[in-house]
Amino acid sequence: MVKLRTLHYWFLRIARQRATHHEIAFGAALGTFISVFPTFGAGPLLVLLLFKFWKFNLFAALGGSIVSNVFTSPLFLALSYEIGSAFFPSVSVVDLRQWYVHFDDLALSVISGNLLLSFFLSVLVYGLLRVVVPQWRSRMKVKTHETPDP
Repeated sequence: MVKLRTLHYWFLRIARQRATHHEIAFGAALGTFISVFPTFGAGPLLVLLLFKFWKFNLFAALGGSIVSNVFTSPLFLALSYEIGSAFFPSVSVVDLRQWYVHFDDLALSVISGNLLLSFFLSVLVYGLLRVVVPQWRSRMKVKTHETPDP
């Protein structure tokens, strides 16, 4: 499991890079969207592909693309199903022996819920980093320009 200290270290590395606040926030948001949306492990490859076409911070996007892992994927899929079933109610009962019979109903609920969840989380990450990174940078600028006491 990732320690809080490691997350803080990665945030500092990203915030210290020479990139605009928008590039860092957009990269992390794009990585988060791709990570939460079911790309089945192809998230980092999609980030590298999109980097050729859009301008964003690659390091932040790759960091965001590993949000979903073995431990968080079941949570994201369950949330996606719950969100999607609010818009597309599914009357099917999941039977492990015959799961494929109702696959179309379940898939519509999961995919639509996953699109909404991915979008919401990426907007949340973008807004959070768009506020936190400039504040952190201005605080570090003030600390480095202070004169030492004689």
